[in-house]
Amino acid sequence: MIRFDINYGIKTGYNAAFIIDSKLRAEIIAQDPKSAEIIKPVLRGRDIQRYQAQWAGQWLIDTHNGYGKVPPIHVDDYPAVKKHLNQYYERLALRKDKGRTPYNLRNCSYHAQFKKEKLFWMHMSPRGRFAYSDSEIYCNQKAFFLTGHFLKYLCAILNSTIVTWFIGNTAVTTGMGLTQWDKFVVEKVAIPKVAISEQRQFVDLVERILSVKADSPSADTSSLENEIDGLVNSLYELSPQETVLLNSIERKLKTNKRNF
Repeated sequence: MIRFDINYGIKTGYNAAFIIDSKLRAEIIAQDPKSAEIIKPVLRGRDIQRYQAQWAGQWLIDTHNGYGKVPPIHVDDYPAVKKHLNQYYERLALRKDKGRTPYNLRNCSYHAQFKKEKLFWMHMSPRGRFAYSDSEIYCNQKAFFLTGHFLKYLCAILNSTIVTWFIGNTAVTTGMGLTQWDKFVVEKVAIPKVAISEQRQFVDLVERILSVKADSPSADTSSLENEIDGLVNSLYELSPQETVLLNSIERKLKTNKRNF
């Protein structure tokens, strides 16, 4: 079984104070260069596209509450950051999602996971929008992320049409009919366990998509994604007819004899 950990994005309790644009970041750092240590790139749900996120120049003021052996951030060590947050102090003090002081973010035991290789995905979306990242970047509460092994292989599976169909028929929807890709729903997806050598064909296609999107984020990679769909359908042992007759997919997911 392929194991992975799923976690929520950062819940600041008041994004207007803790998530800033590049212009404001530059102003804060100009006042105190040390501020750069705790201002980290962050993704919003809308920034997460299929296979690769499109970072929009948004930054998280990461006044974390400590994790593991790392102590909490003392905002007095960052006077320019404190000056910025003081504009919102009353709101910060009233929020439930706070840490040891109103300036600190809430406890986040998995904070270090954001530095690892990971997949982000948007919470509410009509189709799978899983984006691969191997850099230190955070996401807000409109997204989830997972860490573990074989992430490019997982990225291929989770972005596939069959998984979108499965989630669409098992997940809760909004009042507007939009699928909610919650943690407990994604955890139910049966991921075929295959040898690393067999994963290579999926990984190669994902890497080709990432390469194309690195040069042109809006590039059309549908032909490569269709190749992935074909490989995924074969993993789930779907015939061409069953690919069209989607009613058979749920039965296949429950009774497939592969080692999930």
